Amino acid sequence: MPELPQHRLGDIERKVLTLYSLKRLGGCGNLQLIAFMTECDIMNYFDLQTALFDLRDAGQAARTPQAADDLYEITPAGEETLRLFASRAPASLMEAVDAQAPLYRERFLRQRERSARIAHEEGKEYHLLLQINEQRMPLIGIDLSLPTAELAARLRDRWEGEAQAIYDFIIARLSGEGEA
Repeated sequence: MPELPQHRLGDIERKVLTLYSLKRLGGCGNLQLIAFMTECDIMNYFDLQTALFDLRDAGQAARTPQAADDLYEITPAGEETLRLFASRAPASLMEAVDAQAPLYRERFLRQRERSARIAHEEGKEYHLLLQINEQRMPLIGIDLSLPTAELAARLRDRWEGEAQAIYDFIIARLSGEGEA
C-alpha cells in the first residue's frame, strides 16, 4: 500500500486537485478515483472523500449512481472554480496527474465497460452481476446464481478478460451463426 503523502494538503488544494483529476480522467467511479489518487500518491482516501463531499455540495462535481459504483464528473461550476484556483495546487502534483491520467483513463473506461459485482443475500446464494456497457448504455447483463463466494470471486476476476468473447458467443448462438 502506498504511503501517505508527507505534505498535508489544505482544503483548497484538495478540492483543486480533485477537480483537476476529474477533468483529466473524465467521468470515473469513486473507487476508481480513490485508486488513482492513492496509487499516484496525490491524496489519501479521507481527504479525497471530504473534497468530493464539499465539491458535490457546492455543485462543482456531480455524482451519478451506477450499477457498481457512483460516477463522478466535473460540472461547469467546477470548471470555473478550477480555472480560478488551479494555481493554488502544488505544481508537482498537477504534473503527476497529467502524467498518470491518460493511463488510468483508459483502464477506468475498460472497467466501466465491463462491470462485475457480487451480491449476497444472507443465508442464500451469491449473485454475480456481470455487465457490458458501451457509452454508458448496457449491451448485456447477466445475473449468475452461485453457491460460494470463492466461485463468485473467481468468475468476477475473469470477467474483464473474457467478457467480449462471451458476448460474441451469445450473439452468434442466438443469431444462428454459431450452429454447425
